Amino acid sequence: MNPHKNRLVDLSQLDVFLTVYSLGTMSAAAETLRISQSAVSQAIAQLEQSIGLILIDRARRPLALTAAGLYVAQHGEPVIAQARRLKSQASEVSKTGNLHLRIGMIDSFAKTIGPAVVKQLYEHTSGLSIQIGMAVAQEQALLRREMDMAITTSAFIDNAAFEHRLLYKEGFIAIAPIRSTPDHQIPTLQSLAAAMPLIRFSRSSPLAIRIERILRYNQLDLPRRLEVDHADTMTLLVAQGLGWAISTPTCLMQTEDKFANSLELAPVTAGRPTRSVYLVYRRDEFPRLSDEIVACVKQSLQNLLGEQTSFQKKFGSSAICFDN
Repeated sequence: MNPHKNRLVDLSQLDVFLTVYSLGTMSAAAETLRISQSAVSQAIAQLEQSIGLILIDRARRPLALTAAGLYVAQHGEPVIAQARRLKSQASEVSKTGNLHLRIGMIDSFAKTIGPAVVKQLYEHTSGLSIQIGMAVAQEQALLRREMDMAITTSAFIDNAAFEHRLLYKEGFIAIAPIRSTPDHQIPTLQSLAAAMPLIRFSRSSPLAIRIERILRYNQLDLPRRLEVDHADTMTLLVAQGLGWAISTPTCLMQTEDKFANSLELAPVTAGRPTRSVYLVYRRDEFPRLSDEIVACVKQSLQNLLGEQTSFQKKFGSSAICFDN
C-alpha cells in the first residue's frame, strides 16, 4: 500500500514545479525562487512522490514533462493563483473587515438595476471589480475563478459547486413602431411578422437563443435581415421604423424614456415567454453579501417600477416578478 496515496498536494512544491515548467530549467527556477537547485530538485521529487507519478522525464535534455507533468502544469496554475488570492484576501479582511469582490453582470441588469447594487457593494467591500458581458462568458469566468459572483441568466443548475438564487423573472415583450398595426389593434407576433422585418439580437447572445425558441414555438420562420449586439441599439432601430423586435422590460429601461412615445408594446404569451435572472456564486462563499445583494435588487426594482415612466406604464409592473 502506498502511504502517500491520500496525501494532499503541497502547494509550495507545486509552485516550485510550475516555476520550473515556466522557466525551462531547475537552475533558472532556483534563481527566481532564491533557493538552491538541490532544494528545487527535492521539492519536485516530493511532489512526484505525493502524487505517485513521474512529472519530469529526467532522461531528456532540455527539460521535458511527462503526460502527467503536462496535465499538472496546465491545471496547477489556477490552484496556485487561488491560494495566493486566499492569502491576500485573508490578510485584507483581517485589516479592514471587508474584501475585494469581482462580480459580473449581464448588460441589461448593469444599465438599469446595476448602479444601486454597485453602490451597495462599494460600501461593503474594500475593492470592487465589475465585469459586464454575456452570460456564457461569465459562466466560464466563474468556473475559472476569475470572478466571484455573477448576476446572469445562467443558473448553473447542473453544477453542484454553485449556489443560484433567483432575483427576478421578466416577461418577453414585442416592440414595434407606433401605429404599426391597423386600427390601433394590439399587435401580435404574427401580425408584426406580416407587416415588417424582425430585428434580432446577435446569434451568440443567450437572449437571442431564447427569442428564437419563442419564434419557433409560434411557428414563425423569419429571414435574418438585421442583427444587433445591444438592446438600446435595437430599441432605437425599432423606434426609427426599421422593423419590430422581441425584448424585455429591463432591456427597454436601458433607454429610459427616450423612445417610449415612438413604440408600442405587446406581451409575448406563448413559448416560455419569461427569462429568469440569478445571483450565482460558489457554495458557502459570501453568504452575508449574497443576502444583501438579493435585498438590494428587489428594492431597486421596486423603485424603478414605482417611478411610473412611460415604459413602465406601458408594460406594467406585472412584467417583472420577484422570487418569493
